[in-house]
Amino acid sequence: MGCSRDAILDALEDLTTEELKKFKLKLLSVPLREGYGRLPRGALLQMDAVDLTDKLVSCYLEAYAAELTALVLRDMGMQETADRLQKASQGPGAVPAGIKSSPQMAAKSAPHFMDQYREALIKRVTNVDGVLDALYGKALTEEQYQAVRAEATNPAKMRKLFSFAPAWNLTCKDLLLQALKDTQPYLVDDLEKS
Repeated sequence: MGCSRDAILDALEDLTTEELKKFKLKLLSVPLREGYGRLPRGALLQMDAVDLTDKLVSCYLEAYAAELTALVLRDMGMQETADRLQKASQGPGAVPAGIKSSPQMAAKSAPHFMDQYREALIKRVTNVDGVLDALYGKALTEEQYQAVRAEATNPAKMRKLFSFAPAWNLTCKDLLLQALKDTQPYLVDDLEKS
């Protein structure tokens, strides 16, 4: 289990039955980021803390699920629980194993590679499926993965992939950069030199 998933579960298990019910009702009305849909009311109201945690993480990915959970907890007046959740889910800020350090990580003010070269990546990435496979389960849910794969052309696939990016944190963007380095190293090298 991931750090954020554990923190969400801990926060939800701390709630009383009535508080969990209130949490689910507020979750149905909280504003969501673009590109995310609501959980179905019927299924949501039947879930216990474990099922709800799994559903939140599978639909919103760990980082956004933790952020959303904290937002709802604050709206319920449970500031201390929300603060504990955020502190536990943020961790030390380490980059996952296998991700090589990028220049963007050192310079926080500079736009990330993915943001800086968005247009060029949409036009020039040819092995989108290889990139998707590397992101599946880490930065993309099953539904997002299938939605990108359903597009007819590589540029359309990349546009669809970028439509999920506003919800990504730096780690997700670094995962995309690493996937591009692994599948299309010459393209990444060319863009970094330009």
